[in-house]
Amino acid sequence: MAHSYNAQYPAESNVPPEIVHFFQDFYRNSDIPGEHDQYVHQFTKDATFILASTKSVGSQEIKTTRIGMWSAVSSRRHTIHKIFPFSAQSNEFMLYGSVAMELRNGSNADVDWAARAEIEKGDDGKWRMKFYQVYLDTGAIAAQSK
Repeated sequence: MAHSYNAQYPAESNVPPEIVHFFQDFYRNSDIPGEHDQYVHQFTKDATFILASTKSVGSQEIKTTRIGMWSAVSSRRHTIHKIFPFSAQSNEFMLYGSVAMELRNGSNADVDWAARAEIEKGDDGKWRMKFYQVYLDTGAIAAQSK
């Protein structure tokens, strides 16, 4: 499937455009190396972020995890296939996508992932991740890292 930050949503879901844009921007920012603060600002200050078996709570832990996400990766590009809201008015979503990575050792890895996200609108009117858990096969990445 071709790369795109534009996910498909269920026709009857009526997800507001500002939430659609949030998810597009979230993954676009995720793919920018070195933009750790920008990435962290997409989460609430007390957010929980679980990446495979690594749990991070709060801005500082999320930033540490984010920096670690780039330790073996020189570039990454997310493709968002589908996003499913829990209900028509829900701020909870299940997501499905893939990520193409170029590793620092010169090899490449393409990994499918799924995620659960709970987003929250801040006092400043911006949407942020309150809870974000990513399910992916870290073994596929580790095998390519050797």
